[in-house]
Amino acid sequence: MSLVPARRAGVPVARRTQLRRPVALLLTVLAALASTVGLAAPARSSEWIVLCTGYDPCQSAGYSNAGYPANSSTSYWLQSTGHNCTNYVAYRLVKNGLPNTRPASLSGNALNWGPAFPAQTNTSPAVGAVAWWDSSFSSTGHVAYVEQVLSASDIIISEDNWGGDFRWRRVTLTGGRWPNGFIHLKDQGATVASDTRAWQVTPPTRLLDTRTGLGAPLARVLGGQAVTVQVAGRAGVPSSGVGVALLNVNATSPAAAGYLTAHASGTTQPGSRAVSYAAGGVTTSLVLSRVGTDGKVRLYTSATTDLSADVVGWSPAGGYVSGGAPARVLDTRTGVGAPKARLAAGGTLTLSLAGKAGIPTTGVAGVLLDVSAAAPSAEGWLTTYPAGVARPGAPQVHYDAVNAATGLVEARVGTNASVTIHSSAQTDVLVDVVGWLPTGADQVPVGPTRVLDSQTGLGLPVGRVAAGQAPVVPVVGRAGVPASGVRAAVLTVTVVSPTAGGYVTAYPSGSSEPAYATVKYASGRPVTNTVVVPVGLDGAVRVKTSAAAYLKVDVQGYVRW
Repeated sequence: MSLVPARRAGVPVARRTQLRRPVALLLTVLAALASTVGLAAPARSSEWIVLCTGYDPCQSAGYSNAGYPANSSTSYWLQSTGHNCTNYVAYRLVKNGLPNTRPASLSGNALNWGPAFPAQTNTSPAVGAVAWWDSSFSSTGHVAYVEQVLSASDIIISEDNWGGDFRWRRVTLTGGRWPNGFIHLKDQGATVASDTRAWQVTPPTRLLDTRTGLGAPLARVLGGQAVTVQVAGRAGVPSSGVGVALLNVNATSPAAAGYLTAHASGTTQPGSRAVSYAAGGVTTSLVLSRVGTDGKVRLYTSATTDLSADVVGWSPAGGYVSGGAPARVLDTRTGVGAPKARLAAGGTLTLSLAGKAGIPTTGVAGVLLDVSAAAPSAEGWLTTYPAGVARPGAPQVHYDAVNAATGLVEARVGTNASVTIHSSAQTDVLVDVVGWLPTGADQVPVGPTRVLDSQTGLGLPVGRVAAGQAPVVPVVGRAGVPASGVRAAVLTVTVVSPTAGGYVTAYPSGSSEPAYATVKYASGRPVTNTVVVPVGLDGAVRVKTSAAAYLKVDVQGYVRW
């Protein structure tokens, strides 16, 4: 009796073996996706782009296991052997030339790796660096080895997992599971070639909430007082070298109508406003502020209120966002920058910014302005756009009758670095310069141009967007945004006639909804806010509303690679 398997269905044994290999690899990958160990939440394909799973299948597919299977029984840096993320990464670092002696600062689980190496940890990936996650990944954290850097927000890692398996994986910033930092102990390649002046967009992370005692005492901030917010060294922001922070600020239940002023800690409080709020309710506004040498931003409030702030981006010291302290360049109440007269309903005024607030006379692509309506006679809108062009149908600031309103605007400039401001109702207008963008900067103003309007049927059927829905808004390749090389969009998000109080959250298409809202609204009341949000791999963002409401989205600009 022969022990050699017989030919079946005309398929030789060798051929059947070849057919089984890719099937086995596919099953291995699917099994890994179905039971990934240590994740804080179920995996999404955009979060976990698995390239291979298992020592041998990865090696066969061209993804090296670096010889770890033959050495996994050895403890490196006194880590647990076998399938274990810390032992695998320590092995790779020792193989790259570090001694097999655990650093004195290192102890405990993977979540402790970043704090153990503060001087070597930043947000820049490099080949050979350690990708590090804190407890946002799992209760014990995670580390992996950076194999390739495709861009500043797209990397390939290899990893081993306690109770799991070895794999290679592609990780993207927009996927929702980007590392908290990169530890540079024995890099094998240069940090990704990128513009060191570039703007960094981060997932929204809360830094301040006086209602819970986060980042400040558990108490309302009294009128005429200020609170300082530690920005540097938190939420992935470097501990030094930060020039500008972008914060989404909420004033909750103010005791009276008033305003907030934001400026670098340690500097004189300027006579400007970053947020205007009415009594009661919640006002949400995007705030751009310089960061002090202590890594903090100071928020002053004219009326007693609770304050919260979420960091959504930052720029390095010496980055493209130029300018110093906020500077008032227009106030029609006092005659600064224009005659002392209220802007008429339907009226416009043109403001030349060249030579003001440090803005040069040439080489200016755009300006960053806090634009305010003060004591309007009726409900209306402010629109800021380049001087010399037709007014677009996409306003950036909404105001109620009587109450002041402020919005952060990224505007292209016309001749002589000029902008034109239009108001739909009679009002006084205030403008504070918070920065400017040189030609060639990574932030490019292009708008404002409307790309979604559920009231008119632009991009969606006419009607309110249902509660809990998150329409996809394509951005790349539209409204002056190029078809490639775009990593984030600068948008105005508007909510009209919501059926109940709630919130809107803007986030990259293909990723999970972040924990913190873009803008909050009261029932029946329109509201706007500017947002800087990464685009998904499909070049789009999502805009989710918690209550049924009309939604509008306008493009102000984009952030390029």
